[in-house]
Amino acid sequence: MDLRRRADPAGARAPPDREGVRAGGLRRRTQVRRWLVAGVVAMVVTGAVLAFTWTRQAPAQSDQPPAPKTVAVVKTDLTDTREFKATLGFGASQQVTGRLPGTLTWLPAPGLLVDRGQPLYKVDNRPVWLFFGDTPLWRKLDKAGVRGPDVKVVKDNLAALGYRLGGPADELTPPTVDAVKRWQKAAKVEETGVVDVGDVVVLPGKVRVESVTAKLSATAEGPLMAVTAPGKAVEASVDAQAAEVFAKDLKVTVLLPDGKEVGGTVRSVSTEVEEAKNGNGESSPAVAVDIGLDGEVAFESGPMRVRVTSTARKGVLAVPVTALLALREGGYAVQTSGGLVAVQTGLFAGGLVEISGGGVSEGMRVVTTS
Repeated sequence: MDLRRRADPAGARAPPDREGVRAGGLRRRTQVRRWLVAGVVAMVVTGAVLAFTWTRQAPAQSDQPPAPKTVAVVKTDLTDTREFKATLGFGASQQVTGRLPGTLTWLPAPGLLVDRGQPLYKVDNRPVWLFFGDTPLWRKLDKAGVRGPDVKVVKDNLAALGYRLGGPADELTPPTVDAVKRWQKAAKVEETGVVDVGDVVVLPGKVRVESVTAKLSATAEGPLMAVTAPGKAVEASVDAQAAEVFAKDLKVTVLLPDGKEVGGTVRSVSTEVEEAKNGNGESSPAVAVDIGLDGEVAFESGPMRVRVTSTARKGVLAVPVTALLALREGGYAVQTSGGLVAVQTGLFAGGLVEISGGGVSEGMRVVTTS
């Protein structure tokens, strides 16, 4: 029996091939190195791309400050415009006071319009006429040669009613006395040629009776009624300090609730200061401004606004207010490419300011902060 063959069981593994093992390990190490090299190369390439991209996208850094913004000096028209709250109605009312002794025998109805030469009320069945003017009668006009503003009121109204008069405008002449008699005859009253205190009521113009406080059969002396201007009007309660922009006959613009505009004319500015409340409930001194409308409006009443152009400057040189520089020594200047240029300021309006000075010209560029 062969003992060596029995000791070598069937299927036993043959000893490993050392060369093959070395070859396999070498292949694995080579593959790992290739992966490592590829990774390093990829990282290098990626870094290069990022660096290139950053270099292209990064803005160029500069130590130079940005150029200042400039505007041109312009030649334009400037207007100082203000707006005030107001209400629509018939304007401020005025009290009519009787000055004749006697009994009231006729009174007008509220809403009645009374014109020059028409009766406003009657005392002992004698009409008291409406005359236009600014000076009330304070004495009996019964002698030729009397002169004064009350005489002028009588003569102006008689002339407006169609009567011929002679002599100076403020003198009661014989032809004036004759004209008074003719007027009295036409009115079917006693022809005395005399105009007494209380025979006429002198008011600025045609009136609308707003309310009547007196009663028929009562005495004719004392408060009788309140009258207003005949047409719709706007009344503004203006802060006393701002009231200086208003004056009689000043043209204004009235802004209606529907957005439309209509012209207006200041009829009166009150000389009495009253306390008025603002939107916060605080009181401040205010004056009433009465404004007549130059056109018809559909509204009966309601809130309005009044626009006033207090100052206007035509064809002046102007720059934005933000272009002005206050000088340490006083006054103002503008900054140009050549340095500071001293200027004199005028009207400020709408964010612009009027400037003038020896070095200022239209089209010149100046620095502004906005």
